[in-house]
Amino acid sequence: MRKKSTNYYYDDTPEATELRRLFHKIHKLQLDHKHQVFMVTSSNTGEGKSTISAYLAIEAARYPNNPTLLLDCDLRRPMVHKLFGLKLQSGIADVVEAQRDIGSVWMDTKLPNLKIITAGKVHRNPVDIFTSKRFSQVIYNLRLYFKTIIVDVPPIIPVTDTLLLSSHVDGILFVVLAGKTPKRVAIRAMELLHDSKKKIIGAVVNNLKSVLPYYYDYQYYNYKYADDDALESAE
Repeated sequence: MRKKSTNYYYDDTPEATELRRLFHKIHKLQLDHKHQVFMVTSSNTGEGKSTISAYLAIEAARYPNNPTLLLDCDLRRPMVHKLFGLKLQSGIADVVEAQRDIGSVWMDTKLPNLKIITAGKVHRNPVDIFTSKRFSQVIYNLRLYFKTIIVDVPPIIPVTDTLLLSSHVDGILFVVLAGKTPKRVAIRAMELLHDSKKKIIGAVVNNLKSVLPYYYDYQYYNYKYADDDALESAE
């Protein structure tokens, strides 16, 4: 029977395997350069950045002695709470705007090492939130609590939020939807990240099932499961 880490994430799928490999590379950056905060973005909406953020946080939380936080900074189209079946209650916006204590807003998950801070209730323009001194202080304080922080941020092209957030992170992962993201759009997104190009640690090709060769399919190895629910999809 397949083992789940959350209500939608199977531990033994090709997707999980690839994300495990990805975090292994990120973990090396952590050891070599003391990196802690990584944001996940894409060119536009619908390319899977929120799902990748969630997967990556799950894999990070599996490492021993690695307290991990999944932080939803996509204040315009928050998705993290939906992926984990949580209510959109107090979150990062409330910590910044209403001076809420950080420890009062992070939520537990099925994984002991993984906490989540949702987007929260936004009353101001996200640009005002991300450029505030309070937000900088919050990120600084979160570094004291967690060894790995995965930040789901808005796509690059529609809004400026991601460019503002890039100054607060140590590494940037860029998600591309295989067969769907136009080359010129991806190039434009990378151009916008030019000032932060030294922080870009790689690209993630999403929609793996449509591009991976046949031997990545577990059916090729005659693996069978009693429960084969469909993996939920998200933005």
